[in-house]
Amino acid sequence: FSPFFKNRFGLSNKFESEFPSSLTGKVAPEEFKASINRVNSCLKKNLPVNVRWLLCGCLCCCCTLGCSMWPVICLSKRTRRSIEKLLEWENNRLYHKLCLHWRLSKRKCETNNMMEYVILIEFLPKTPIFRPD
Repeated sequence: FSPFFKNRFGLSNKFESEFPSSLTGKVAPEEFKASINRVNSCLKKNLPVNVRWLLCGCLCCCCTLGCSMWPVICLSKRTRRSIEKLLEWENNRLYHKLCLHWRLSKRKCETNNMMEYVILIEFLPKTPIFRPD
């Protein structure tokens, strides 16, 4: 079972910070909220730039035959990479020690054909301590 938290880049600038019941006893609610807040602050920092380039790209799209949309695509990739790096840091700092793994994943929305990014939290199997070499 993997709880996930939704976000649509371009439509929303934050992930939900509600503590899932499946993580009770695995991680402190304060740590979870701090991690989600770090991800949300990364999104908040990058979103205004993406929106400006998106508006500019849409206005100039006819004149540039669609080439004006490339900065938006590149900025979205950069935002995605920065969130992936942040999640990797969070995993190494805390969550791998708790046998959890956070990752960013792309999924199809249930209600329409749009794609959305979600944070998946996977439970890792515990490694046996007394395993012989």
